Amino acid sequence: MLFLLNDTVIEIDAPEAHLMQRWRAIGCGDPRQLRAQQAVTFAVERFASLKHAKSEDLALGQSDIAALIVAKTGANSLILKPNASGGYEPRLRDVPTLVLETYLRGAANDYGARQHA
Repeated sequence: MLFLLNDTVIEIDAPEAHLMQRWRAIGCGDPRQLRAQQAVTFAVERFASLKHAKSEDLALGQSDIAALIVAKTGANSLILKPNASGGYEPRLRDVPTLVLETYLRGAANDYGARQHA
């Protein structure tokens, strides 16, 4: 499954299984007990905590956020818009899969072009 987190498309297989395997490490508590709004609030806080993460920690953290949002809300996109107080305003969306696939291919092409430049 593809998930859009701000400007990053994340590929995540079996989001619910990912979440059930990692919820203790993520720190969100038992996901079966979370309501959708609680999951979104946690995802915003988790995203903010990833600002200075190493690339491998960042990728895993983004996958964790994607799994949590998909499992608890059904949305395939979370856009976090910075607000005046220094936090983020979350916006959930359901982006067509074709759009995400196209964006992913374009981002992969951009990455390849940067590597060879």
